[in-house]
Amino acid sequence: MPGIYIHIPFCRQACHYCNFHFSVSQKRKPEFLQALQKEIALQKDFFASAGLKDEKPDTVYLGGGTPSVLTSLELNEIFGGLHKYFPWDAVAEITLEANPDDLSREKLKELKDSPINRLSIGIQSFREEDLLYMNRSHNAGQARAALENALK
Repeated sequence: MPGIYIHIPFCRQACHYCNFHFSVSQKRKPEFLQALQKEIALQKDFFASAGLKDEKPDTVYLGGGTPSVLTSLELNEIFGGLHKYFPWDAVAEITLEANPDDLSREKLKELKDSPINRLSIGIQSFREEDLLYMNRSHNAGQARAALENALK
């Protein structure tokens, strides 16, 4: 059961508890995305070299950082590159980590038209004081709205 994890190292702001590699500056995002496409192509034989020649990924997980800062076009380019070299079946779980403040109704509609079939919504609390303490980029209202909109 092979899977693919792609780390997207961009965030809108730094949460006080985070120990992952990230940047709050997105000015190098185009170069990163170009390098990511090259890396995907370079790794095309990875499953075969691991003795999984005829295997397809069961999961594709975009984590971070905050992958939901990517535009739909950027996400679809990543998925296009991945699917070219690592085609997955329709039953594969395709996950995007997302911050609630990124999940507008429009963004969710765009994501619905992408390969993504699972969201990991980063809601650490519904209490304003907790969110402020953690330096989260959303408030409790945005967290509730993101869940409600995602369910719709």
